[in-house]
Amino acid sequence: NIYKMKIKLLIGVLLLSIGSFAQRKNDGWAIQSHYGIMEGKGQMSNYASTASIGVNFFPGSKGYLVESNLMIHDYFVDKDNLNLPYKLYGLNVMGGWSYENLSPFFLNLKAGAFAGIERINNGKDRDNLYGILLPIDVTRFTYGAVISPEAEIVIWKRLTGLLCFSQYWNIKSEVSEWKYSVELGIKWYLN
Repeated sequence: NIYKMKIKLLIGVLLLSIGSFAQRKNDGWAIQSHYGIMEGKGQMSNYASTASIGVNFFPGSKGYLVESNLMIHDYFVDKDNLNLPYKLYGLNVMGGWSYENLSPFFLNLKAGAFAGIERINNGKDRDNLYGILLPIDVTRFTYGAVISPEAEIVIWKRLTGLLCFSQYWNIKSEVSEWKYSVELGIKWYLN
């Protein structure tokens, strides 16, 4: 069928043209942003959520990457049968590797650490429902580890779309130990 041949040719030309722009540069920089959902409910929206904005650096030509993001997490935690709002404001730093042989599609594997300030119950030391004094610090420094596999596809020239799964292990927190997120994002390559 001639129609199917034209569609295949069009798709082939489109993939070839996108692929020609999908070459990362050695020692390249990028800026990125993610928004994701987490298990449970959040205070700012109906879903527990995370958002971040940050930078990537790709040293050399072997696929290694370094990434750092400012981030916020918003969800509820259960402490002593109380459902309390929880926010984490922090910074993560990750290193990793990117499989680039599928250009214009990339697979990134990242791992690292995060640190930040957690606010439980909006920083109030008594719960809103019963007035019970909470037996924890409601605003405190915390840190932990994060792993994050990510799929990246070129949308147009230096703009890529991201799909990411992140697993957080909040080592220092008394109320939030393990949390995961599924995130969508965009990345813009600066050079």
